[in-house]
Amino acid sequence: MGLSRAFCSCIIIALLLTTVPPGRIARAQSMSGAALAADQPAPAAGAGAFRHLEALQEIASANGGNRAAGTPGYDRSAEYVAERLKEAGYIVRFEEFEFPFFEERAPPVLVMSRPDGSQEPAPASAVRTLADSGSSDVTARLREVNLQLGAAPPAASASGCETGDFRDFERGAVALIRRGTCQFQTKVENAVAAGAVGVVIMNEGTDGRTDVFSGRLNKPVAIPVVGVSYAFGSVLGMVAQADGTATVHLAVNAVAGKRPSRNVVAETSIGSDGPWIVVGAHLDSVPEGPGINDNGSGSAAVLEAALRLAQQPAQTRSRTRFAFWGAEERGLVGSRHHVNSLSEEQRGRIALYINFDMVASPNFIRFVQGSAVTDDGPAAIARRAFIAEFREHNLNIEERTGSRFGSDDSSFSQKDIPIVGLYTGAGGSKSETLAGLFGGAAGQPYDPCYHQACDTIENIDREVLEQNTGALVRALNALATVARGPGPPDHKAGNLPGP
Repeated sequence: MGLSRAFCSCIIIALLLTTVPPGRIARAQSMSGAALAADQPAPAAGAGAFRHLEALQEIASANGGNRAAGTPGYDRSAEYVAERLKEAGYIVRFEEFEFPFFEERAPPVLVMSRPDGSQEPAPASAVRTLADSGSSDVTARLREVNLQLGAAPPAASASGCETGDFRDFERGAVALIRRGTCQFQTKVENAVAAGAVGVVIMNEGTDGRTDVFSGRLNKPVAIPVVGVSYAFGSVLGMVAQADGTATVHLAVNAVAGKRPSRNVVAETSIGSDGPWIVVGAHLDSVPEGPGINDNGSGSAAVLEAALRLAQQPAQTRSRTRFAFWGAEERGLVGSRHHVNSLSEEQRGRIALYINFDMVASPNFIRFVQGSAVTDDGPAAIARRAFIAEFREHNLNIEERTGSRFGSDDSSFSQKDIPIVGLYTGAGGSKSETLAGLFGGAAGQPYDPCYHQACDTIENIDREVLEQNTGALVRALNALATVARGPGPPDHKAGNLPGP
């Protein structure tokens, strides 16, 4: 769960809907269930977005259990989406790009050896390799770096952020650093400059920062780098401070480099001059599992909405680009590539970006999120359409306003393109209040299988998936007036300039 545009002024027919102020829970008024907008054909029995999730699950099962970027599972997923869109009459192309690739061949090893010969290995659950770590096997003395472990509760840490922290560091040692204040890359580069042969970064110990953590460096380094829990790091720190002869065995077995991947981009045959709506979802999973909720669900909803809209008369459709991003889990690479490849003039024609990332979480909340809007432009129209769809079917929502939600919407908002989207939650814990409004289990994650092997076809709520799909179709219909414009119809494949 990774450009900006000056918004193009357009004359818009206002929707006769009321808006709900940001942050407020909206309740529906008349009906219940996951019915589609009144002007949309209902999917046939056994159809709907769920059928695409079944296909993605089959693809993952046949290709090593995942659909991660740079793997056959992702390539088959891209082909599946492209084939369905071509069958529906869309102009479809692949956007090729490369992304930084990092893959562990074996779990990391971290073992502390005391002078008396006793050893204390880090529990498997307490150590993780940071992406773009070097691949190496070292045994060396352990040297702590400005840990400041005495405070209770632990204070914020700047360990390793300054070169002065390494003033007395022993060259050829493994550095024990505490997380906090500056980027991992800064800490590691300072350690490398001081002669460290490996780095162990312990969690900070402050509220919410105690467990083992995952992380990524900004660029590859030559030495092994792992993260450990605050508890295990504290043990290492006390031994390093009390006994200068303690050593650690640190090993990372991984491969890093560049790999190719691609986005799937589909466009309507309506003329391209005038404002565009871009609708996107990342298609890749993490390597740990098939990613059926994250983000097969968003991809399935966007694909199904595109297929339903293709059944409508051409003159009633939006000027819409449907995009299925690659390598989102590697740092929003696919969507960033797309946005950065556009000219300023092309980006300026994007009136709105709609993002779908995780829209079928089993312990869900219906989040309606996006840019703060003060006018009656496309973002406001889409938001009102989402809200109206849920309210008409007696479905609660929670609104969130902002420009950074940690997914591909960031690639667009960073270029000042308005964004909206739907989202049902990831690894965060559902509160008692929200459980009362939406059902489900309080104190449990929205998605208990987030970034895990268990994110399978059994890990989704089929009903909320179809609710979100119907809301997207309704929003695109509402946006058709602003996005259609006077452009010439029926451009041929290959001749349609991008927004």
